[in-house]
Amino acid sequence: MFETRAVRPYYTAAHIGFFAKTFFDFAGFEYKNVIYLVSPDMSNRAYFDVEEMNQAGEYFRKVWEDPERIKSLLTDVRKTLFTEAKEMEEWAWKQVWKEKETLALLVDVQTLFNQMLKTLARMFISNPQHVKSLEEKITTLLDKYQEKDKLLRASTYWPEDLPWAQEEKEIEEAYKRWSILSVDAQNILLQKFVTQYGWFNEIEGEKPFDADHYREKILSFVKEGVKTPDIPVPPEILNLGRLIGELGCLRFWTRYHFMHLRYHLKKILEELVFRSKQPDLEFATVEEMIAFFSGQKIDMEEIRRRKSGYVSILNNRWAVLLTGEEADKYKKLVAEDFSAVSTFKGSVANKGKVIGRVRVVSFVTSDYNEQVSAFQKGEILVTGMTRPQIVHLCAKAAAIVTDEGGITSHAAVVARELNVPAVIGTQIATKILQTGDLVEVDAEKGVVTILKRAEEK
Repeated sequence: MFETRAVRPYYTAAHIGFFAKTFFDFAGFEYKNVIYLVSPDMSNRAYFDVEEMNQAGEYFRKVWEDPERIKSLLTDVRKTLFTEAKEMEEWAWKQVWKEKETLALLVDVQTLFNQMLKTLARMFISNPQHVKSLEEKITTLLDKYQEKDKLLRASTYWPEDLPWAQEEKEIEEAYKRWSILSVDAQNILLQKFVTQYGWFNEIEGEKPFDADHYREKILSFVKEGVKTPDIPVPPEILNLGRLIGELGCLRFWTRYHFMHLRYHLKKILEELVFRSKQPDLEFATVEEMIAFFSGQKIDMEEIRRRKSGYVSILNNRWAVLLTGEEADKYKKLVAEDFSAVSTFKGSVANKGKVIGRVRVVSFVTSDYNEQVSAFQKGEILVTGMTRPQIVHLCAKAAAIVTDEGGITSHAAVVARELNVPAVIGTQIATKILQTGDLVEVDAEKGVVTILKRAEEK
């Protein structure tokens, strides 16, 4: 079965490739030393050079001090998302890939790949190292005030709808009508949700959200509302908070659109792999796929080796995939041991303090769908990063803990909106915690403490 996980080369090549020329053309900064490691179990992690991250932070500190530069960048992001990507997605939904000639599919796959690359670059301006100066500045300003947490939430609120808003409105309407609908009418409505929105889970999982998923959402619906404190915000904080809020909102939309494009890209590649009668082409890059159908020779043995894990690096502004001894050299550079760790820190995205059981949700494991469906209200959501398709889990969670993230991250935006305690940017949460662990999440201090391991009686 063709999978659509972030570990497949067609995606990792784009994910690491945009750090170089594509990001430079957009934002003016270029990364050269990123390592993307895909393990034998198909889990993955990106590693950045610390010095290069510091250089990026300093570069963007100057960017955020220039109003005209900010305006130019945000205008570019909005055009890329709400015009270019949206138009391509609308076009893609009208295509029947199985009915198109192979040559046409190859053109389409390159077009979608290029747009996904461009869209990814737009999301990256709000990566944690790029907005660190904004986070430091607003923290310093807030320190003068007693109700700093309320001021942060009020100032960073951005009134624009987030990607799941329309679905939530329709869920609410279904909830209001549910008890008066016949069973047949209920089933028709559920199928409408599956058709219109279910595909989003197929980006990371292997199947769309089904009727049972939407039945549960309707029956358990609780109107969350935007919990924005009604408090006057000093102008200096408000102006900075609005920028942070807009960046956070656009980050959500950027992720939505590049994942939307990735869904269609996956569908074309799935059809091309089927036509090739070479299942291992699932682990080919887009360039290798095009070369194969153009009659050029490609290294199928190297492609097969990627099924056991691989490393992706940047070389001359392009992604290079390595296996075997070449990959091992990079794996040794980033080897880590966390066996003795019982307490770790991150950044506070939204304050609070809770004790609860961990539920790890990983987007790259084979049991991703099972992890999502098993999540119980009141558990601690632990994940690499939150993504739009698991926002419904954030609403159930007693707290959120992530490996990645900064003040504009998805987790931070959702935590503030839902008022859920959150510790983000820990770097190591998913490496240390296991489902069932009992932990204390102290989102007052940004500390997570393991109280009892899942296997302990």
